[in-house]
Amino acid sequence: MCRRDRTYGACGGRMDPPTAYIYPESYDSIEVIKGPQSVRHGPVGSAGTVLFNKDRRTYVEAVPTGRASVTAGSFERLDYIVDLRAGDESYYMDLDANQSSSSHYKDGNGNPVQSSYDRRNMDLALGWTPTDDTVIEVSYGKSDGDAEYADRAYKAREIENENYTLLVEHEFNGDYLQSIEFQAYSNDNDHVMDDFDKNLPNNSGAHVNRSTYGGHLWGEFAIGDVTLTTGMDMQDSTHQIFKVAPNLDSSLDDLMAGKLSDDLSYQQFGSFAELEYLLDEGRLVSGVRYDRWQTDLFLPQQQKRKDDLYSGFIRIEYAFDYHQYYMGVGHAERMPDYWELTKAKLSQPTAKTFDISPENTTQLDFGWIYDNDVVTLSSAFYYGEIKDYILIQAFKTPSGDKSQTARNIDAMIWGGELGLAWQLTENLDSQISLVYAHGKNDTDNMALAQVSPLEGRLTMDYNVGNWHFGLLWRLVDNQKRVALGQGNISGIDLAESAGFGTLALNAAWHSGEHVRFSFGVENLFDREYAEHISKSGAINDVGLPMARVNEPGRNAWLKMEYLF
Repeated sequence: MCRRDRTYGACGGRMDPPTAYIYPESYDSIEVIKGPQSVRHGPVGSAGTVLFNKDRRTYVEAVPTGRASVTAGSFERLDYIVDLRAGDESYYMDLDANQSSSSHYKDGNGNPVQSSYDRRNMDLALGWTPTDDTVIEVSYGKSDGDAEYADRAYKAREIENENYTLLVEHEFNGDYLQSIEFQAYSNDNDHVMDDFDKNLPNNSGAHVNRSTYGGHLWGEFAIGDVTLTTGMDMQDSTHQIFKVAPNLDSSLDDLMAGKLSDDLSYQQFGSFAELEYLLDEGRLVSGVRYDRWQTDLFLPQQQKRKDDLYSGFIRIEYAFDYHQYYMGVGHAERMPDYWELTKAKLSQPTAKTFDISPENTTQLDFGWIYDNDVVTLSSAFYYGEIKDYILIQAFKTPSGDKSQTARNIDAMIWGGELGLAWQLTENLDSQISLVYAHGKNDTDNMALAQVSPLEGRLTMDYNVGNWHFGLLWRLVDNQKRVALGQGNISGIDLAESAGFGTLALNAAWHSGEHVRFSFGVENLFDREYAEHISKSGAINDVGLPMARVNEPGRNAWLKMEYLF
C-alpha cells in the first residue's frame, strides 16, 4: 500500500520541482514504470511513471521500531533523518522528519559554484485497522527550505509545501470484488524568489503559489484467471502569481505583501480499466484510459480550452526456466503542463502559447531477462513516435530581450539499456550497465534536443564479516547530436558536450543489528566535468558564470545510523 498524491511545484523557472519536496531515503521503495505501460496512475506521462511507496503494517506487539541517522560531508553538507513507527493490532503511527543542508561546492578545478540549500521535511501518518482487511489512514506533511542556484540570479527565498491525505483500503476477498481503495489529497506550494539582497538599482522578485486537490477511487475484481482494476480520479489545480517590476525598486516586504492573482487553473477527470490475464507461463496485461481537461488562462489574456485525451497499452510477458520476455505497445496523450502553456508566443511575445496541442506518444517496448541466481542478464529496448511533441525554443523578442516559446513538432526516439549482474564469489559481486538514447526532430530534420549521451556504469561490492566495500565507475560519452536553443521545460541544449569518467568509493561497517557506519568519496580523482543535461551559469554572488554548471569536485561523506 502507498499514498499517492500529486505535487507539481509552483516556480515558473522550476526552482521547486517535485523532487524539492521528496527525500528518497524516507520511502520504503521506488517503483519505475518505463514508457506508457500502465494507465492506473493517471494522468499518464509520455516517458513513464515514478512511484514513491511507503509500506503500511499491522503490529501484533506494540513495540516501536525506527532509525536515526546523521550524514556529514564536504562543503558543509549535513543531513539527518528520524523515522519512528509504532502501533498495535488496531492503530499505527509513522513519523518521518529530515533535514538536509549544504554550502556552495567547488568543482574539480577548485572554482566555487553557487549551490547552497537548506530544506526540512516532516510527514506524519496515523492509521486505524479495525479489521485485518481494512486500513484507514490520515497523513500530514510539511516541508520548507531555501536555495541558491548557479544558473540564475534569483534566489529561492521560500520553497514550501503542505499536504493532507486520507486513504481508505478494504479487501473483500469475495468471489468477484477483491478490494477497493479511496484516496483524497490536498497540496499547497508556496514559493518566493528575488534578488533584493543585491541592492541593485532595479531589484525584482516574484511570489507564486499552487494549490492542488484531488483523489481517486479504485476497485479490483477477479474472475478466474482475469483480474480487472478499474476506477476514476480527478484533480483541481490553481496557480497564482505576484511580481514586483524592476522599475518599482520595491522591497522584500512589498513582495510578500503583494496580492496573489490567478494566472492559470485546470480541472481533470479521468477513468480507466486495466486487465491482467494469466497465461500458462506468463500474463497478458492491457488497459485503456480517458481524461477530460478544462483549463483556464487568466493572465495576461483570458482564454479557456477543453481537451479529451485517450491512452492505452497492451503487453505480454512470458517466462520459462531462467528466461523472461516481454513486449508491449502503448499510446499516451499528455496534456501540456503549466510551463508549456505559459511560454511566450513567437508572433506575439506578450501573449502565451495556451493553444499548443497535447503530446501524443506511441511506443514499442520489449526486453529479455536471464537469471540463474549467479548471473543476471537484462535488456530493455524502446522505439517511440511522438506526434505534436512539445518543444521549447529560445528566441529574442523585437525589443532584444531573451525569451522562450513552445511549439509542436513530430519526433522519434529510440534507445535501450543492457545490464549484467554477476555473483563472482560468495562475497564479491559486480554489475555493469550500458544506456543509450537517440532522438530526432522529424519536423526540422535535426537532432532532438536534451537527449543524454551513451553512459556506462560498473559497480563492485565486496562483503566480509561486518564490512562492506563498494566501487562505482561511471563513464559518459560526448554528445555531438545537439539542437542549440531547443529543449524542454527542464532546459535547452547549450552546445556539444565532452565525455567524462568518475570514480566513487564507499565502505560500511555494522555492529550487530543496530549500529551502522558508512563513508565514501565521490569524484575520487577530482575531475572537472558537467553533465550534458545542464544549465548555463548566471551572474550571481559566487564564482564566475560557466558555459555549463560544473558538478562537484572530490567530496567525502560519513554516515552514522542507529536502528531499533
